[in-house]
Amino acid sequence: MTSVLITGCAGAVGQGIIAGLSNANANLRLIGSETDPYAAPFYLKDSKLEKVFRTTYVNSPEYVPELIEICRKEEVDIVFPGTDVELPKLAAGKEIFADYGAKVIVSPFETVEICRDKWLTFMHLGKTIPIVKSAIVEPDLHKALNTTGFPAVLKPRVGWGSRVVYKVGNIEEAMILARNVNNPVIQTWLEGKEYTVDCLADKRGRIVCSVPRLRLKIFSGLSFEGVTVKNPRLIELGSAIAENLEFYGPFNFQAKLINGEPVVFEINPRFSGGGILTIRAGANIPLLAVQEACGCRSSAKVGFDEGVFFSRFFHEVIFRNSEVDITDA
Repeated sequence: MTSVLITGCAGAVGQGIIAGLSNANANLRLIGSETDPYAAPFYLKDSKLEKVFRTTYVNSPEYVPELIEICRKEEVDIVFPGTDVELPKLAAGKEIFADYGAKVIVSPFETVEICRDKWLTFMHLGKTIPIVKSAIVEPDLHKALNTTGFPAVLKPRVGWGSRVVYKVGNIEEAMILARNVNNPVIQTWLEGKEYTVDCLADKRGRIVCSVPRLRLKIFSGLSFEGVTVKNPRLIELGSAIAENLEFYGPFNFQAKLINGEPVVFEINPRFSGGGILTIRAGANIPLLAVQEACGCRSSAKVGFDEGVFFSRFFHEVIFRNSEVDITDA
C-alpha cells in the first residue's frame, strides 16, 4: 500500500487531490495536513483521509521538519502539495524528504520561483510563448504603463487567487492603487473568455495530458462553474510551455482567447483549484502523478471528454468545543 500525504487538505486544491486519489480504486492510504485548527477535514465524519495532522504555518522554520516527522512516523511514500505558498520550501527540500523515503510531487525550485513571480514568468517566456505584456512599476510607473497600455491590471509580482488585483484605466488610478500592492507588476488587460488548462508532466518533463476548461463563473480566483473544451491551440500551448520550463507533476496555466488566439497571463506549478472537473472528465491528474512518482504509470498520453460541466456549492461542517481534538505532528 502506498501512503500519500496531502498538504493543505482543506483547500480546493487539496480537496481535488483527495477526490482524485480516493475514488481511484487504487491501493492508497491517504493522510492530510493542515495549519488551521478549525479546518473542516479535522471534523468530517466520512473523511477520505485516515488521519489529519495539524502543522505550524508555512512561514515557520518548523514547517518542513514537521512534515518530515509525519513522513517518518507514518511511513509516507508520496508528499502531494496542496498550496502555493509551500512550493518553494518543498521544492528546495526534496532531497531531505527523499532521505526519509518520501517523494515530493513538485517541479524544480527554479521553475517554482519563475512561475510564482509574474515578472520573472514574462521575462523567461516573453519571447517564446504568447504571454501578456508585463512591466514592473518601480522605478517608473509611466514607463511601465507605456509598455502595457490601458486598461491595465495591477497586481503583486508574487501572489495567487486574484488577491489584491486592480483594473486601472488611467495613470491617476494606477498611482493611487499601486500604493496598496506589495512589489507590484502591471499587465495589459485582456478582454475575452478565460480558460484554465490543467497539465501533467512526467519525470522527463514531457506532457502526459493537457485539459482546457472554460471558466464560466469565478469568485476570488476560484472556478465555481466551468466546462471542458477541446481547443487545439490551448492543448498545444501546454506542450510549448513545458518545452521552456522544466515541470514535474501537475501544473496549470490560465489564458484568454484574443481573436481566437490564446494569451497566457498566469502559470501555477501545482494542481489547480478547479481540477476536480478535469478528473471527472477522464484525466485523473492526481492519480497519474502518484503513479508516475511510483514508476507504475503507462507511457501513453491521456485524453479527456469534452463538454463536461461542473458547478460548485458550499457545504458546512458543524462541531463543538468538545470535538476539537487535533493530532499534532
